[in-house]
Amino acid sequence: MQLATVSWPLGVNNVDTMMAQAAALRLTGVQYCGDPRQCPADRVKRAAAAHNIRIIAIDPLDCAPPHPAQATAERAVAFYRTLVDYARDTGCGVLTLQGLSQWTKQANTKQEAYAQLVACVRDVAAYAHEQGVSLLYEVCNHYEVPLIHTAREGLDLLDEVGSEAIRLILDSFHMNINEPSPVQAILAAGDRLGIYHISDSNRAGIGSGNIDFLAQYRALKQIGFSGDVAIELVLPHLTPMTPPQTEADRRRLDAEIRRSAAVWQALAIEA
Repeated sequence: MQLATVSWPLGVNNVDTMMAQAAALRLTGVQYCGDPRQCPADRVKRAAAAHNIRIIAIDPLDCAPPHPAQATAERAVAFYRTLVDYARDTGCGVLTLQGLSQWTKQANTKQEAYAQLVACVRDVAAYAHEQGVSLLYEVCNHYEVPLIHTAREGLDLLDEVGSEAIRLILDSFHMNINEPSPVQAILAAGDRLGIYHISDSNRAGIGSGNIDFLAQYRALKQIGFSGDVAIELVLPHLTPMTPPQTEADRRRLDAEIRRSAAVWQALAIEA
């Protein structure tokens, strides 16, 4: 397992500065939450290369329709095709898809919304295959997205889409909200787990909440997981979604990322 970070909690808009920060934290990769409309792919690619950072996935945050009336399947697929191109052109070649659920809010029923999501994922997956881009779907809690809140729901979605190429992202914070057993969720995902995210039950560093990280580490070992582990921390007074606002907060977050990384690495001994 290699340690990476998710970019949005760092609160750094400049991609060069952000990649430098990840390197300074001695992390090997970044799950990049950038917007192709704001930062061109070639710039992201150069910044990562300059600091010897792997982009483990393109994970766009601003991926909801600009207006609810525009939340159609056709527009969703068209937009996500541009994101597939972006993932390809950054040299990363990996894109997350969970934002597609934000385009289903105009559906009359949950069943209609789910059917639209399946169709959209299937269409985007076909295009991604043509472009040589791999796909991930992050299982997020029900406060953040309208659909797919458990690993079982994620696996069922992938089965419905009919793709063995799409893998899941499981996040310790999200699992703590919606999974009856996070350990069982990891075991169920098995070799279809692509990335694992670290943050405690309050979205802060390891040990600040009530998550049993040793049990989850052991579950990852049991399924033979060797992928990226991405640290996605928010400071306790800024949870759940606010990045650092001051230089003091940035230094404190850096220290908490380093501490959590060290704790995670130490779990290998106990596991």
